[in-house]
Amino acid sequence: MNGPTTVFILALCAAAVALLALLPAAPLLEITGHDAAGAVCFIAVALLAERMAIDFGKGRQARSSIAFVPLLACAVYFDPIVTLGIVAIVITVSNFALRNQTLMKGSFNVAQVVLAVGGAGIVYRWIAAPAAGTGINVIAFAVLALVFFGTNIVLTTIAISLLRRDSFFTVLAHVVGPRGSNLLYDLLASPIAAITAVLFSDYGIPGIIIVILPLILIRYSYLSKLQLEEANRDLLTALIKAIETRDPYTSGHSVRVSTLAKAIARDLSLSPRRTAHAETAALLHDIGKIDSVYSDVIRKPYDLNSAERSLIQTHATKGAELLESLNSVNAEVIAAVRYHHERYDGTGYPNGLKGTTIPLAARIIMVCDSIDAMLSDRPYRRALTIGQVHQELLRCSGSQFDPGIVEVIIARNTLKRAAGLVDADGVNAKPQLVLAGP
Repeated sequence: MNGPTTVFILALCAAAVALLALLPAAPLLEITGHDAAGAVCFIAVALLAERMAIDFGKGRQARSSIAFVPLLACAVYFDPIVTLGIVAIVITVSNFALRNQTLMKGSFNVAQVVLAVGGAGIVYRWIAAPAAGTGINVIAFAVLALVFFGTNIVLTTIAISLLRRDSFFTVLAHVVGPRGSNLLYDLLASPIAAITAVLFSDYGIPGIIIVILPLILIRYSYLSKLQLEEANRDLLTALIKAIETRDPYTSGHSVRVSTLAKAIARDLSLSPRRTAHAETAALLHDIGKIDSVYSDVIRKPYDLNSAERSLIQTHATKGAELLESLNSVNAEVIAAVRYHHERYDGTGYPNGLKGTTIPLAARIIMVCDSIDAMLSDRPYRRALTIGQVHQELLRCSGSQFDPGIVEVIIARNTLKRAAGLVDADGVNAKPQLVLAGP
């Protein structure tokens, strides 16, 4: 962890401690038995939600939890000092007991949630105070949700941008999601917290259970589904790697193309669903080569005669037909696999599609497939440099490649990321084959 990130985290921790110190402690002494039991229940439910949180991404950098629902309900119902006591217990136990975070990362998580919930609770009390005793103040709650999620997003974005030495706005775009989808989903879910606070006020602990436990059960079902999808993806990845072992020069090729396709789809601001389809199709784009009819041709990746070239060109159709026999594969994925060798000018195969009649995912794979091939050693040539690949993309833009995709790749410096994937796999460290002279 670099110096600026450490300073930022220490400053957040100091701010969180200052907030706790400045709040009056009297409400802690005035808490009733009903409220004490409710606080314990809120803590238990929030920890259960954290225990069942869903981790995303390579290395599990991203995390999705509904623990914010009981915490925001506390911000509505309890005084800020009581709320922050609950928050501090939940987030501390979650980070250091459930997730085994490092001291700095765990401290950041505790501090930023304390500041986000504390600030939101204070703002809610300030706006709702003139109408105290009339139930939930809708305007105050809307501001509470905006303050909580806004503070959480800004502090998280600053920390990540400092840690990665990346632009604040680049990180912010990833944190809020395409078109702000992550923030929108959270805001739409936040009224559940207000309902929970009202039901607890009227019915006590059963009111909490009525609202939140069904949410946790739904979350558990979604987690099980996600784990099944990940298991299926792991099996597909193992299958693709097994296919590529027949040609050591394409080892890891499909996984790299898949990773690159996902990055480009995000740069194009595609929806999460379409991004996932492009990623999956890129992983499976060469699955047709599993057929034994291609075995000899794959072992002879250069000097193909016309019959061999015609045969290898059928692998895209063969792969799509194989995937069509599986009920779980999306039609968009199948189409991308079928048409990933179509060229933008209409001279590709198998159907000679042209321009935007080629599915977008297939156009993305065409570029990714070519980039990885150019950046990798082959028996008949050494890998091209990033500069050479850059020139090749410009030369073939509008003929082989979608010019819009090429423009985004150049603007976002995607070639450097692609070269990093190849270097990480070590595919260019293999000894070159010596071809016989004429």
